[in-house]
Amino acid sequence: MKGFYLLLLLSVALASCHSSSPSRSIQTINAEKAREVAREQVIWNDRVCPFSTLALDFLESVYGKSSYKGLMPEQVVYGWLLRPEVWKDEPMILIPDANLRRQLNIEGKYAKFSELFDDTLGYRLNNLGSDLPPEMRQLVRESAPVVELDEKAGMIILLTQGRLIQPRPDSIPPLSKLRVELEVLYNKISL
Repeated sequence: MKGFYLLLLLSVALASCHSSSPSRSIQTINAEKAREVAREQVIWNDRVCPFSTLALDFLESVYGKSSYKGLMPEQVVYGWLLRPEVWKDEPMILIPDANLRRQLNIEGKYAKFSELFDDTLGYRLNNLGSDLPPEMRQLVRESAPVVELDEKAGMIILLTQGRLIQPRPDSIPPLSKLRVELEVLYNKISL
C-alpha cells in the first residue's frame, strides 16, 4: 500500500507533463512511466488486480475504446489525476444516444466533462426534462442513456477526488508476479 502511494507521488514528481508526442497539449506521464505503474496492484471491482486493469476498464467505460489519441489507458488515468483542469476539456465521454446529445447541446458522439456542467444550473443532467411534469421529468432522468452518462461522470469525479483507485492493503495478499504479467499482457492484447 505504501509502495503504491510512493510510486504515485514519484510519478507526479517525475511526470513529463505532456504526452510522448511533443506536438500534443494533453498532459500526462510518459509511456515508460505508464508501463511501470501498469503493474502496481490495486483493488478494483472487489478484487486485487494490476493498475492496468483499472485503467483499461476506466477508459473503455468512459470513452468506449481502449486508447485515447494514441495514449495508453494508464496515461489517460494519470492525466486525469495530474491535470484534471486540462483533461476536463477533452472530448472523451462517449454519449451514444443522439437524443441525449441533442438535449445537452453536445455536438458529436463525445462530450467534454466540462460540458456536463454550467455556471448557472450546475450539473446539467439534474436539469433534464425540467420543462416536463414531475413524473415525466423523473422518467427522463432515469432513462438508460442518462444513467449511463451519470455513471461515467461519477467515475471521473471519483478518480479526480482520489477515491477511485484503492491501493492493495497489506492485509490482502498480493498477486503473483506471473499473474500480474499475464493480466497486463491480456490487457495489452485487448488494445
